[in-house]
Parts: sequence; structure tokens; C-alpha cells
Amino acid sequence: MLIVIVQCTQIQSKDVRGEAYAGSATCVKCHQDISSNYAHNAHFKTSKDLMADSGTTAHGRYLDSLNLPGDEFVFNPGTRVGIEKRNGSLYQVAYVNGKEVKAERTDIIFGSGHRAYTFGFWYGNQMMQMPLNYLTKEHQWVNSPGFPDDQIYFGRPVISRCLECHSSYIEKQPQPADQLNVEEQFVKGSMISGIDCERCHGPAADHVSFHLDNPEEKRPSHMIKYKDLPLSRRVDMCGLCHSGTQVQANGSKFGFEPGDTLLSIPQYNTYNGGKLDVHGNQMQLLKESPCFIIGKADCISCHDIHEKQPASLAIYANKCMSCHQADSHPKLPGKEGALLKQNCIDCHMPQQNSTAIGFQKSNSKEKIPYQVRTHRIAVYKDLVR
Repeated sequence: MLIVIVQCTQIQSKDVRGEAYAGSATCVKCHQDISSNYAHNAHFKTSKDLMADSGTTAHGRYLDSLNLPGDEFVFNPGTRVGIEKRNGSLYQVAYVNGKEVKAERTDIIFGSGHRAYTFGFWYGNQMMQMPLNYLTKEHQWVNSPGFPDDQIYFGRPVISRCLECHSSYIEKQPQPADQLNVEEQFVKGSMISGIDCERCHGPAADHVSFHLDNPEEKRPSHMIKYKDLPLSRRVDMCGLCHSGTQVQANGSKFGFEPGDTLLSIPQYNTYNGGKLDVHGNQMQLLKESPCFIIGKADCISCHDIHEKQPASLAIYANKCMSCHQADSHPKLPGKEGALLKQNCIDCHMPQQNSTAIGFQKSNSKEKIPYQVRTHRIAVYKDLVR
């Protein structure tokens, strides 16, 4: 017990967010099964700072595990980007008329790989986005969304607004008063990659200390349980990152904790109707759904955030069947109602093309559409047979 206490104390003191935080490594000691699953979850893997790895060997080993192929992306006959391995690292290299003009090493990876990876590099103390993304299902390198379609671009900064949803914390460098027009700069090594335990559950140092002192107490102390929160507050915690551009804030959103409300965030925009893009607006789309309106469904009704893999369509359909009866479906009477038990999702939450994001293919102006499952649970008349 003494060893555990010493280890926990050491871990707590190292969390860059402050003494109120215990650090995810501390959570593992009592929540091993949950932590083991969550280590493979898309939220936990939504970013990785390769510079935090110990040495180039670990750096290269992680990159190898992603199975990213070398290749090239062609803008036109004289302009291309090569994806090359150099000294155990992955580089994106700009070539103009056959001459190398710029090469940047991959320092940060964004995305779980379920759909895609986005890549970043350090430019001094600025974090910058690389020209190319990799689509894992299509096995293709594509031009990053929103980038010029006819030239190589290394100039987009990754700002704190991006990192507030793709990491758990990063420390900003103080910005001198005479440099307010300069893009944000960060403290290297301060990034807590992915969405960790305390990003969703709140600071846990008091929780850890209490249960180390009272090991016989099994009820969680100094920790908010999601199921005890009002419906709107449960959804707001997820909506912090799943509301697209509806959530704008003057200050950092890293301090948002369970029980807080989005309405308290300066500049928060309440959705006032109109067509929403399926990319990033899951909270607003869910709130349009009858299942939410009558108080029967929120995010955790369907999603177990700790699971290593997304649930199958049959598992999601079974959750729907806890309220809906398949044998009473007006369009699928009799035996066809059994289909609903396997997949009611594709009809009532169909995949839709995002109008906000598309991926330009190599040597082409054609874009691969980005499909996202809508979270507006409804009857879609164009899908009714």
C-alpha cells in the first residue's frame, strides 16, 4: 500500500494541469479493465505526440504500427508531395519540377485511424498541419480538407481550438502584447494526447486520495457520475466537442467539467434550426430527434465510451428495441420485422455526405465524399421502401 501511495503521489505531481489532477496512469491502478479497453478507443487515440516518445526507436515503432505506406500525391506534372521514411521517421516532402523544396517530419498524428489520419509538425513553437491526410479504408493519401487544390501548402497552424477537442491539454506560450497577430505558440512536451480519463470525468486527485485512505469504501467519492447528471448536462459534456462550430469560446475549454453547461460558455450559439452538416454537429442533430425530445435517449444510451471497438449495428438496434417493438413496424409487418433487430440504424440514422469536408484525390480534382452517420433519429422518406 505504501508503494502504491508513493507512486500515485509521484504521478499526481507530474500532471501539467495542476495538483487537482491525478493523471490517467493513476486511474489504471484501480480501473484496469476499463483502462485496457479505453486504450484502444477512438477518443483515447484521437491524437499522438510523437515527440513525447522516448527516442527515435519508439517513434519509428509507433509509425510502423499504423501501416502507413510510402507514396506520392500529384497536384500536376511539376508539383507533387512524396511520403517518405527517413531515419525511422515519416516525412512529407515537396517536389517542384523534380527538385526537393521542403521536407517536414511527422511530429503529431491526429485521428484514431477508424477513418483517417491527419498529420502535424512543429515549426518552432507553432504546431502546423501537413499537406496530406491518409484515408485508412480507401488506402489513399489525399490533400488535406480546405487546402489549395493546385499547390502544396504547409502553412495552416493547428490552433488551441483544434487541440481542445483532439487532446486533453496543452500549455500555451505567453503571447507578447506586441505580437498579438502572431499565431498561437505552445510549450513542447506539455500536450496530453487523446481524450484521457480526467478530460471527461474531471480532476481526480481528491478521488484518488480519498480511496487510498479508505480502501473499504466502494462508492465513488469526489467524482461525478454521469447517470446522476440531468439529461442536458450529460449531453453538454459530449457536445463540448460534438457541436461543430456552434461552440465558440473566449477562453480555453480544457477546464470544462461534468455538470457544467454549454450555456455558460461565452459566445455559445444555440442552434436555431436549418440544415446541419453531419460532420461535427452530432449534439444538435440528436436534439432534433423525438427519442431525445421525450427524454428517452442521450449519448450514453447508445455509446459505451470505454469500449475498445464501436458497437455493431445489431447491438445498436438492440438498444432501440428496448423501447420500440419490431413487430409493430408499419412498413415491415410480420417476419420482415426481424430485420429491425439486426439493423434499424441504416434507415433511421443513415450515412450522409458531408458538405463541409471532401478529400481531393491524387492527380485529379475529384473529391472523395466524407460520409458520416447522422445523429438525427427520424423517418427518412426517401429511404422508405
